Amino acid sequence: MTKRLIKPKYTCFIYGEGKRDKNFLITLFNLKKFQHHSSNWIFQYDSAWGGSAKNILEKCQKESSSFSFDLILCFIDLDKLKEDFPKTWKKEKNTLEEKYPKIKIIWQINNAEDEYKKVLGNIKSKKRINNEAQKQIEKFINSDFWSRILKAIKDKEKELKKTN
Repeated sequence: MTKRLIKPKYTCFIYGEGKRDKNFLITLFNLKKFQHHSSNWIFQYDSAWGGSAKNILEKCQKESSSFSFDLILCFIDLDKLKEDFPKTWKKEKNTLEEKYPKIKIIWQINNAEDEYKKVLGNIKSKKRINNEAQKQIEKFINSDFWSRILKAIKDKEKELKKTN
């Protein structure tokens, strides 16, 4: 019996907040188990260089506008939003989600490193936690972070199947 090749049907733009985030996401999305769950998708990656949530979303929108993607995932840390809007950050979060409806925002609990610590344990150094996340990428399978990403992809896939 020959193996049937599955041609990806959908395109997704992955936008990280910084280079380390982008590299981590590429490693995560390249896991065989992740590819199994997203076999209908092809991914393209880019990243910002920090800044406010609004600036990151503007950069994401600009970078993704040159191609018609089926899904745009933008990973943003909540810590800067909480710092910029200490009393109204939840309202601002909702405002940004409404202002950029074509972008599915994956809000990271405080920052990416906190997401990684939730899976790997308490590692103090920011650089070390990023390195460990890359080395121990398999530990992220079925984590809350993993589930939120796959849910966004699967929800969009269901939506696209209904319209086709």
